Amino acid sequence: MVVTLSITPVTPGFGAVVNDIKLRPDLEADTITALRQALLDNKVIFLRDQSLDPAALTALATRFGEPTPAHPVEPAVEGHPEVLSLDSDEGARADVWHSDLTFQERPPLGAMLHAEVVPDVGGDTIWVDMCRAHDALSPALRCLLETLSATHSPTKAGGYFAAREVGDGGKAEATAFAAAQHPVVRVHPETGKRSLFVNPLFTDKIDGLRRSESDAILQLIQETATRPEAMMRWRWRTGDLAFWDNRCTMHYALRDFGTAPRRMIRVALEGDRPAGVG
Repeated sequence: MVVTLSITPVTPGFGAVVNDIKLRPDLEADTITALRQALLDNKVIFLRDQSLDPAALTALATRFGEPTPAHPVEPAVEGHPEVLSLDSDEGARADVWHSDLTFQERPPLGAMLHAEVVPDVGGDTIWVDMCRAHDALSPALRCLLETLSATHSPTKAGGYFAAREVGDGGKAEATAFAAAQHPVVRVHPETGKRSLFVNPLFTDKIDGLRRSESDAILQLIQETATRPEAMMRWRWRTGDLAFWDNRCTMHYALRDFGTAPRRMIRVALEGDRPAGVG
């Protein structure tokens, strides 16, 4: 049976609210298929008024793929090795433009983020569409970028991870990871669309270029991707669930809410090795 979802766009370009769906691990297969297609079509989807504990969120994510370990550096929720708690009281942060964990050989396909407690004001998350950023560049520059790769490294993030407190009051310790090389222009494995696959948090340098050349091009890509009219901003409510495609988006969580609590849980899905145009 084909399921037709009620979908409300968030912006003219990408992002959508899926209405009238109560998420649960035993959703019908046709509904899961429709949600997966909505993700591919819109790159980020939102579902309001959900209630998922860590076990239910993990089980739901399993319907869309294989959950990853919670995080290579930060601790998982106790008893739930796939679930990352993002608690502002522990210093959790994502206030740098990034795609998740691109220093891995197989960065996550995407992630589900469920809001448990949100500030009355502030704490929004912004996404940008990296397919749209690719298409906004001149054909000549796109042709050049499609021949290039870039090095992604956790050391590019500096002390970003280590700023977070863990359960015993200590700080998360960044461990050594080998850098990964990925194409600057990635071909989406399901839609075939091309997107830019670099980000300020983890992309250290475009391979084969002088540092000054690489920095200039990365800055141009960033400015193109994050033009105000290209952004989608989400105002969280308790119970919201966001599901984004990490293969073709970047995101940024605003830290503008002072000492108000902001607590979320996240499960990411195993991805594939990024493929370039050639």
